[in-house]
Amino acid sequence: MTETPYRLPREQRLLLLMVGSSLFINNYDLGIFSLALPQIQASLSIQEENIGFFTGIIRFGVLLAFPLAFMADVVGRKRLLIITIAGMTLSTVLTAFAQTDIQFLILQTLARCFAYAEDMICYVIVAEEIDARMRGWALGRLAAIGTLGYGLSALLYMQIDVLPHGWRDFYLIGASGLIVIILARTQLRETKRFTDLHTLRAATTRTMMQHLAPVISLARDYPGRFAALVATTAPFSFGLAATFAFISKFLQDTHNYTPAQVGTLQFFGGALAILGYFVAGRISDRVGRRMVLTFTILPASALFYVFYLTSDPYILVASWICALFLYFAAEVTLSALGAELFPTSYRATSAAARGVINVTAGIAGLAAESAIFPLVGSHATAIVILLSVAPLAIIPVLLFLPETAGRNLEEVSPEVDLTIIK
Repeated sequence: MTETPYRLPREQRLLLLMVGSSLFINNYDLGIFSLALPQIQASLSIQEENIGFFTGIIRFGVLLAFPLAFMADVVGRKRLLIITIAGMTLSTVLTAFAQTDIQFLILQTLARCFAYAEDMICYVIVAEEIDARMRGWALGRLAAIGTLGYGLSALLYMQIDVLPHGWRDFYLIGASGLIVIILARTQLRETKRFTDLHTLRAATTRTMMQHLAPVISLARDYPGRFAALVATTAPFSFGLAATFAFISKFLQDTHNYTPAQVGTLQFFGGALAILGYFVAGRISDRVGRRMVLTFTILPASALFYVFYLTSDPYILVASWICALFLYFAAEVTLSALGAELFPTSYRATSAAARGVINVTAGIAGLAAESAIFPLVGSHATAIVILLSVAPLAIIPVLLFLPETAGRNLEEVSPEVDLTIIK
């Protein structure tokens, strides 16, 4: 296989920056919610036994994200990115002024809806525009740009006690960044693959059945492939959802970390762990996506297990950084597979469907944590019980998923029925 270049062409680097900037803000928003969860909980009087359920409900925004992302296969990637970024901005601004837990819940669910759709479409754009030999490499950098948002949230969280409005100011800062992205998005071009598909469709009158073709084709053309992707995504997300949701709370409640110490660990530890994106992208282009997933999912789960059980401060930090490194490597590889396994006519729909499964499984994991917590009396114990599910994701990777690295998208996933497009 041809060696991956170290640099993308300038035009493609700009594309990565333009689409990756919104992932940066999305992850900043997620980081703030996770880090400031103790302060948000106290401010909005959220009951301890409901915190896992509350966190899970917000993720239901992915169900609304599916029809949005599906429309990217009908009206185009660029148009949907403008809509999603505008919706994110409005929801984020209003979150800063939420006065009750219900208001916060509704606004953040809407924000997650637009953010999830945005993430799905961004990965599709990069998969469609980057050369096959460089696709994993580029997707790794896209994910890395997004993860820098967690770094910014960690830096700002250190100042939560001195900000005039506490956690609310974080959402106003995020909204200001989104406004800048809206202005930059006007220069974004439609992907060539979708433009070619749109030209083919324009030759005929579109019926309702043809508008629904992306959903129909996803269920009909590659059912076994999609089932295998679901069987990989679901247990991984289910097992790890509570792991991430409770990190800040666990460090502050169990190990007596201050907000500044949590922010420092997240920032510097995350800066090391982010290398997982770069390493996974390059290695998966050389040895394959399946190989990378095989050697990241199981050790990541085991290291998170150590993180929640150890009392040694050095092992705590080391296990978290190493586990996060491997998690990043696994997650970006799964995202690459989700964008590569299906044809252009319903690539965004398939990415959205995978996102729905991913987040729904995460919600189920958080709900399970809330159910287990009263029985065991400890969030950490409930989390390590759920972690045992994550390694099951390896089975469909080894047995059912095809290799996509280094192959053109049309070779990996040819259109099965062109009549429904025409």
